[in-house]
Amino acid sequence: MNQEVIHISFLVQSAYVQFWSNQSTLRKSTKKQYISVLKKFEAFLLDNGFEGDLDFDQFHASREHPGRFLPIQRQVFDRFFMDLKHHEHMSNMNLAATITVLRCFFEFLYEADLIQHNPLLGYPRPKFESPIQNTALSKAECLALLQAALHKSPFYRQEFVFLWFMLITGLRLSEVRFLRRKRVHLDTRIVHVFDAQKTEKRPVALPQDLTVELERYIQHPEYLKYANQGDEYLFHQQGKIMTVDKIKRILSELTDDAGLTRHIRPHDLRRTAGYLMQTGGMSIIDIQHQLRHKNVGTTLRYVPPLNDLIKILEDT
Repeated sequence: MNQEVIHISFLVQSAYVQFWSNQSTLRKSTKKQYISVLKKFEAFLLDNGFEGDLDFDQFHASREHPGRFLPIQRQVFDRFFMDLKHHEHMSNMNLAATITVLRCFFEFLYEADLIQHNPLLGYPRPKFESPIQNTALSKAECLALLQAALHKSPFYRQEFVFLWFMLITGLRLSEVRFLRRKRVHLDTRIVHVFDAQKTEKRPVALPQDLTVELERYIQHPEYLKYANQGDEYLFHQQGKIMTVDKIKRILSELTDDAGLTRHIRPHDLRRTAGYLMQTGGMSIIDIQHQLRHKNVGTTLRYVPPLNDLIKILEDT
């Protein structure tokens, strides 16, 4: 019985996985997902007759040349993924996630010089349309967050302006973090986004009231301490770029201060912006341009069904 357990765990308990687990900076929950995939791959190898010690560099024995071995080949993974698809009826979305896990794992082994050949380099993933969960904030939630931010810092108001800016512009978090003040043209109420964006360089419009608040914000003495002729980040931490962890902490603290029970992620603000635009009467094409989606189909997945609009932004 003990011998069987040891044999079954030849991959999960291998030096490969142990080194990866010790060196990886992934969260525990993500590591568990990786281990789950590795266990499936381990079971597949056993079902297909794997025997002996695990060595990805000397995985296949040569029939023509006894004693000669070859690295693990891509065909092994082809059969594994086909087995998941046809015997376990795995969806394309889950299959793509499984392929991603193994690609990352073997890339790690290769970069760490634990294997000489990466069998999954450039391995394709099946295409699928991932569902986007409706995580937009209601108007009441938006107002509660903004009020909490204003109460927390009634003079400098950086968190307040940051939230308002995200909710109105619909910019991605990376775009806002890397945005330089010189790219925000308050006279024409236009934001030019050049850094850290995934789509083409389209300008983003600003409403008059947000423009006024931005003008006040960048003239505040606390902001001017770190001004650098416009080359400073619009939202900075003492002249340095705001970290993602810092922004997540801000949202978490403001959520608690606002008395909200839900978890709010930075990308929820972008999704809320799309909803706000639609409920404000903007056309889908205008929303697409503001969010800078390449395809209008992506935009349609960001906005709610028409019969849900009243629920999302009902007056308080």
